[in-house]
Amino acid sequence: MQQSSPIERLICALGATCATATLFACVPAVQQMGEPAPLTTTPVDPSRTTVEVEPVASSQDILGEWDIVNFDGHEPRRLSGSTRAAFADFGDKSVSLQIECNYSGASGTVHDGRFLSSPGQRFQTEIGCGPEREERDRQLFTFFDRNPTVERLPDGRLLLTAGDTQLLLERPAQRRLAYLLPPQDLLGEWRIVGITHYIEQGGHAGIGLSDVPGRIVFDGIEAEYSRCSQFNLAYRYTEAGVVEKIDGPALPPSATDCEPLTEKPFNPDLPARWDVMKVLHSNPRLEKVDDDTILMSTDRYGVLLTKAPCESLEQSDNHSESRMIDCASPR
Repeated sequence: MQQSSPIERLICALGATCATATLFACVPAVQQMGEPAPLTTTPVDPSRTTVEVEPVASSQDILGEWDIVNFDGHEPRRLSGSTRAAFADFGDKSVSLQIECNYSGASGTVHDGRFLSSPGQRFQTEIGCGPEREERDRQLFTFFDRNPTVERLPDGRLLLTAGDTQLLLERPAQRRLAYLLPPQDLLGEWRIVGITHYIEQGGHAGIGLSDVPGRIVFDGIEAEYSRCSQFNLAYRYTEAGVVEKIDGPALPPSATDCEPLTEKPFNPDLPARWDVMKVLHSNPRLEKVDDDTILMSTDRYGVLLTKAPCESLEQSDNHSESRMIDCASPR
């Protein structure tokens, strides 16, 4: 039996999880929270005259996940909610692609410093994202058909070049460090927006939790979910942006004596509300999504937290009057 490629598995996983009506984080069009300006990393000049490069010998040398740092002058944001917004992830014989809009991929392998495209069926989602982003999709998805050179920079990043077009990639764990939350910005109350399960086979599935009462609170010494303070933990916020648990109770496997987080999902791929507490007690990584929102994550789950106000427009029955109301969940 012929094995499916990484991009085929990604598209299939997305299709399976998106069939569930309660998902909030399956594809960017579902999960987008406005259009915040991207947080940019320190620019790197990949000019041949200033940066030494080393040709990549084969696909085996660069397997796995790579964030897009810059594509043809555009610097995409790193996160769209709880998932990566722009990536070029290499498999043995293909590369999976996204740049803030649709998913696609290209068949081919890296050999002696060049990506050699091979004919094959191309999978692609069809999300409407506006002319500018859709054109960027087209340019990225056809970039690998041009057999770009693939070179490693001294800092570990990858530089791919086809004609005058360049694609700069960086491992997610390294790029995340440009989005760390300063310790003083972590302090205070955070509303829970939602939680995403990162599925091992590829793809992701999530649920919205904006109606869950209570707050995640960090005071510099203790972290807590305010509605279940019996599970408070002492923590240290590390230079790598990790909330390291240094003291506190062991969590039960389910939401014992924590009523707001007892609801269970009906789909095994979906996370449970109690998984929010599991993440909090599992030395989660923190990073900025935008000025008011952060991602608290482990390898398995990502929890979106925000300090942004929640406002919605309420209209009278005959639509003659309208007013803005506070839609935030109760403390």
